[in-house]
Amino acid sequence: MGFLAKDPWNPAIRREQMIARHLVQRGLPVRFVQAPADARRLRTDPGNWWAHLHRARFQSPQVGITVTERSTVRPGLRSPAAERLDAGLLAAFLRRSGWNPELSVFMLPWEWRAARDLPGRRVFDCTDDWARLLPHARGLPDQLRRIADEADEVVVVNPVLAGLFPGRTPVVVPNGTDETLLSAPRTAERRERHAVYVGSISDRFDVGLVAALLTALPDWTLSVHGQLVFPDRAQAAREEFLQLSRRFPGRFRYEGLLTRDRLADVLDSATVGLIPDVAGIALGQSSMKTYDYCARGLPVVATAGHLEHSAETPPHVSVVRGAQEMAAAMVAAVDEPIGCAKERVEWAAERTWDRRSDAWLDATLGRRPARVTGVHTAASSS
Repeated sequence: MGFLAKDPWNPAIRREQMIARHLVQRGLPVRFVQAPADARRLRTDPGNWWAHLHRARFQSPQVGITVTERSTVRPGLRSPAAERLDAGLLAAFLRRSGWNPELSVFMLPWEWRAARDLPGRRVFDCTDDWARLLPHARGLPDQLRRIADEADEVVVVNPVLAGLFPGRTPVVVPNGTDETLLSAPRTAERRERHAVYVGSISDRFDVGLVAALLTALPDWTLSVHGQLVFPDRAQAAREEFLQLSRRFPGRFRYEGLLTRDRLADVLDSATVGLIPDVAGIALGQSSMKTYDYCARGLPVVATAGHLEHSAETPPHVSVVRGAQEMAAAMVAAVDEPIGCAKERVEWAAERTWDRRSDAWLDATLGRRPARVTGVHTAASSS
C-alpha cells in the first residue's frame, strides 16, 4: 500500500497514519510519501531538499512502514503550470523510486495528474473541501473532475464532500477513535471551569471567537495543544493566535504539540472540549478531536460546520453559533447528567480506527462496504 500524503509522518496522529498502522496489523506493508517541501526549503536545508527531489530515501519509523520526504519547486496549488510541474516531478520521483504498490492513495488534488501511469489501483481519499479551505488554490474544479473521471475509487470523510466529484458516488468513511484512548486508565483529576482544545491550529481556529469567549467567562481557563500549521498567507492570523496568551495571562495557555501518551490525562483534566472552528471553513470536516473528546466522555462544544452535516453527530454535543451560545453551553456542561459521558464513550467505541480501516480497505480495493455505523455510500445519505 502506498500513501501520497498531505502531511508529514510526524506527528503520526492523522487519518492516513492511523489507517497505515492498521493496514500493517493486517499484514499489508505501507510506503508513505510525505507532503512535499517546496523550494523555500533551500534557504534552511538545501542538502535535504536536493536529496529528496529526484528519488525517495525511505526510512522505517516502525515495522512494516517506510517513510520518505519529497521535494518540489512550487506547490502545485499555485497555478496550472505549477500543478503540471509538480505532478511531473512526482511521477519521475515515484518511477525512480521503484514505486509499485497494489494501491496508491492520493490526498492532494493537485498531485493527481501523477497517478495516470501508476500500476495497481489509484484511489483519492478526500478529507477537506479544498476550495473552501484554500480559496487561493488554482485549477481545483478541473483537478476534481479529473479525479472523478479517472480514479478507481473516491473516498470522502463527510457526505458533504461527495458533490465535489461530478458523476461519482464516493464511499464515505469518516475519521475514527483511537482505541488506546478508550482503554487508558484515569489518573488525572478534572479541573473546574477548564476547557481544552487538542488539534492542529491554523486559520481555521477562530481567534476572535475564543477572545470573546474568555471575556464572557472570566472564571474559565483554556489550554490549547497542537501544532501550528498556519500557511504563509495567514501569518497575521498566527500572530493573533499567539497574542491570546498576552491578552489573557494565566487563563489562555498554548502548550504546543501534545504526545499521544499524554492525551488521555489532558482530556480527563478538562471540563469541556472545544472545537472553535470558523464555520465557513469547517464545512465538510470529520473532526478527529471529536472522537478523542468522546472517547474520554468529555462534553463537546463546537461551532457550526462539520458536525451537523456529517451523519456522525455524537450524543449530547452542543453545536453553537457565536461566543454567547458557546459560553452558555460550556456552563451547562458543568452540570450535565452523569450518563451523558457514558453515552459519548459508547458512541466513540463503535467508531474505532480498526472498524474504519476495514471499511476503508474494502472501499479502496473495490469491495464497496456494507452499511455499518458511519460508513456508507454518499448516495445512501441523500
